[in-house]
Amino acid sequence: MSDGIGMGPNAKTALITQGLLEMSNLGKIMGAQRCTFMGLSGVGDLVLTCTDDQSRNRRFGMLLAQGLSIESAKLKVGQVIEGYENIKEILMLSSKYKTEMPIIEQVYQVLYLNKSVKRSALKLLTRIKINKQ
Repeated sequence: MSDGIGMGPNAKTALITQGLLEMSNLGKIMGAQRCTFMGLSGVGDLVLTCTDDQSRNRRFGMLLAQGLSIESAKLKVGQVIEGYENIKEILMLSSKYKTEMPIIEQVYQVLYLNKSVKRSALKLLTRIKINKQ
């Protein structure tokens, strides 16, 4: 979504880094080893999803950021969007294990509460910047 609203490579890098942190934190709390997330199924999949248009999740996010409705974006992608289908489950796990996942929270708000992509992205980047200082 950040690419779809033209936020640039620094924003994308910050979001990818935060995403990896969120994934590995939840995984560790659930009993996984952090190193599991450093391989192809963790950081590899995350980077591919965030940077390559072969990713259905990326294409879906780009279409939403360009102003298409969820239904129109789903039709245009023409395949199952795993992130759209799984975001509720991830949010429930985040709540159950009491771990903050700001990216998941903001994406959920865009997908299910009609929050603006731009507003969510700016909120995330502000939060990431504050947390790193």
